This record gives sequence, C-alpha cells and structure tokens, in this order.
Amino acid sequence: MQGGELRPGGEAHGDYRLVIVLVGLTQLVMTTDFSILSVALPSIKATFQLKDADLSLLISAGAVPLVGFMILAGRAADLFGQRRCMLVGLTLFGLGSFCSAIAPSYYLLIAARVAQGLGVAIAMPANFSLINVLVPEGPQRHRALGVFGIMQGLSLIIGLLLGGAMTTYLGWRSVFLINPPIILAAIYLTLRCVPKTLVGGGADRSVDIVGAALITSGTAALLMSVSMLGRGGVSLLALGLLAGSFAIFGLFGLVESKVRAPLVPLSIFTRRNFTVANIIGGCHIAGVGALFVAVNLFMQSKLGFSAFYSGLGMMPFAGAVMLAGQLAPRIMARLPHRRSMVVGLACFLAGMTLIGLFIGSGGYWTDLGPWLAILAFGSTLAYMAMMAEATADVPEDQQGVGSAMLFTIQQIGTPLGATLALSILSAGAGGNYSTAFLAAAAVIAVGLFLAIVALRRTPGPEVAAIETAAA
Repeated sequence: MQGGELRPGGEAHGDYRLVIVLVGLTQLVMTTDFSILSVALPSIKATFQLKDADLSLLISAGAVPLVGFMILAGRAADLFGQRRCMLVGLTLFGLGSFCSAIAPSYYLLIAARVAQGLGVAIAMPANFSLINVLVPEGPQRHRALGVFGIMQGLSLIIGLLLGGAMTTYLGWRSVFLINPPIILAAIYLTLRCVPKTLVGGGADRSVDIVGAALITSGTAALLMSVSMLGRGGVSLLALGLLAGSFAIFGLFGLVESKVRAPLVPLSIFTRRNFTVANIIGGCHIAGVGALFVAVNLFMQSKLGFSAFYSGLGMMPFAGAVMLAGQLAPRIMARLPHRRSMVVGLACFLAGMTLIGLFIGSGGYWTDLGPWLAILAFGSTLAYMAMMAEATADVPEDQQGVGSAMLFTIQQIGTPLGATLALSILSAGAGGNYSTAFLAAAAVIAVGLFLAIVALRRTPGPEVAAIETAAA
C-alpha cells in the first residue's frame, strides 16, 4: 500500500494526518523517557543508596535490549505487520513505565527498564516505517519527517526541564508516570488509523532464529564493550567483548547469505544510498553523543552550572532542533535529500568546530550558546535528510528492517561518541575540552565527505515530480 487513504481492516477510514500524529506522539514519549532518566539518576541513586557503577547498569538495562532486539523487531514489523508491533511495543513500554514508577527495589527497577527497552525496540521501527508506507510522497511525507524532527527537540525540553522540575518537587517516580497516559493515546490512534492488513512479508512468515540470536548477542557485546571502555578504560574483558562482537557480526553475515528467509536480507545493502546513509548516520550520531557528554560536563565542572541550569543551557540546542523540524521539510522540498544532508552536516561541523576553537575562552555565550544553535539546526536537517534518503528506495516489505538498521546504528553510535569524548577528557589535564570537540568534529567531517562523494545523486523534487507526472 502506498500513501493515500487508510483502510484499517479493509474499510476506508481517515487520512494520513492521523498517522503523522501517531508517529510524532510515539517518537515524543520514547525519546523523552531516556532524557528524563538522565535527570532522575541522582535521585534514584540516593533512594536505593547506589554507587555510580550501579547507575551504569540501570542505563544498560534499557539500552542493551533496545539495541539487541531492534533489527529482529524491524523484521517482525515486515512479516507480521506494523499494527501488531506497535500495539505490542507500546503496551510493553507503558507497563514498564508504570512498574518503574512503583518499583520497590533497585533490581525490580532494572527489570522494568528492560521491559521499556524491549517496548521501544519493538515499536520504534514499525512507527517510523509508517511514514514511508502510509504517508504520500512529496510535501506530506516531508511534513511527517518534520514532525518527527520537532519531537526530537521537544523531547529534550520536556526531559531536561519538566523532568528536572518533577524530580525536584514530586520525586523521581513521578517522571515515569508521564508515559502511560501518552501511551494510551498512541494505542488508540494505532487501533484507529493503522490498517490490520498492512503486512509486507507475503505468505512466508518464517523467522530466522539463528540470525536473531547472532545479531542480538553481537550488538549486546559491542554495546557492553563500549560501555566498559568508557567507564574503566582498556581491559582484556572489554577488548575481548569488542573482538567477539565483530566475530559474531561476521558469522551473522555468513548465516544470512545461506538461510532461505534471512532476518536481514543482504540485498538491502546493495542499495548504495541505504548503505552509505547508514554509515553517515553513524558518524552523525557519534558526534551528537560526544557533544552531549562534553557540553554537560563543561557546564557543570567548568562553568559551575547546576543540573537544572545545565538543562537551561541546552535550550538553544533544543530550540534550534524544533525550528529545524519546521523549516527542514521546506528545504527538502526544494533540494534533493543529498544536498539537504550536505548543508546540514556542514552546519553541524561548523558549530562543533567553533565550540572546539572557542571553548574556555570566556563564558557561556562566547563558548557555547550561539554555536549550539548552529550545530543543532544543521544536525536536525542532516538527520531528517539522512532518514529520508536511506529508506526512500527500500521496498515496502523491507521498510521495518531498514528503519531498524538506522535506529540500531544510532543507538550504537551514541555510546561510541560518548566514549570518545570521555576518553579524551580523562586523558587531558583538567579535561581537554577543545580536543574532545575537535575530535567529534573530525568524525562529523567523515560523514560530510561521504555525503558529498559516495551518495548517488538523485533527481531534485521538481525533476522527480515531472518524471512522476509523465509516467
């Protein structure tokens, strides 16, 4: 089914605008949850009398199942339908949120976070794939991507400000109670506007169990090795996990080339723009991960900001993300996705480089404020163009796994970038912030280079519209 009218259960109903609302609402609640958790961590630590190492386990409890199961969940969306995966994922996430709020012990809180991570892994690929499957190409799809981007900025504002205020005045448990009412609304919209018949996998719905086990264990090993390298530096265990993850990925590729119904059809990687855009997305999100770690540490350790004022300090970033979410669809309607990506990455690179050059030279408004706005606008434009370009020519029966690949790389890229920044800061006397930002800028520069030389050129919006009309 290509965009246009929606037909839940085979009957005409509504239009694509409800899908845009559903996608935006789901994206908002799932991205806000993880930014809120970062604000609540000190209070959780005090409640259960934890050590810092215990907090890293709490973060990993949600991240490992999220990364490990997302590709499997994306394939499930292709085989069994986006509607089913949305309902299962949203329900699991909502229950996990409620159990997090009432958890009487630290280990039960970890179990609830695992449920939340699984819920996000199941729902997120299906949620994003609805844009390409149910929203018509052109301005409508660009508008949907714009809403997706706006939710990114809004989630930062809610997580950093509302989450901080609720933690301070109502306690950390209250922040998890934000999710269930929104989840109920998302479930209602899913039942109303996502067709029951929206399944792309045809009659063969067999699941590649071996491939699922390999991709899950490989991504989990990679994420845990990165986490260990960031916390305790180089160790034999961390290096062993890293080497093991690469070996598992190699075995996964071999298995997928042999099985009849692979978890990840290797043919998807023959689509040049999909593969290159995924690599660019990894560079982009690694830069974002390094940015958030270095900026927050700088504001609190060097500028003397409290956690709440550090959240306020990120408002230029969040505001620029929301502005970009509104303007990017118009830019993408006039420029091909490749050019939009290049413009966005260039702005991201410029902002990160300027921070690296000026950091420590004065106060907040000379070191960070203006440059955060510049790089946030560019980062959001690049992100939206990358997502659109990567999945533009992926067949409908592979949209779920294609979206899952993008989100998995993002979830892996974030800790990689954070580890890069932490390693540089821990090695420098008093924290070498300039080097950390310039190193992140170098990673972004690799993505910009690939966007310029490796992405296949596609027709501009006007040419594409003429070709479509002629056809």
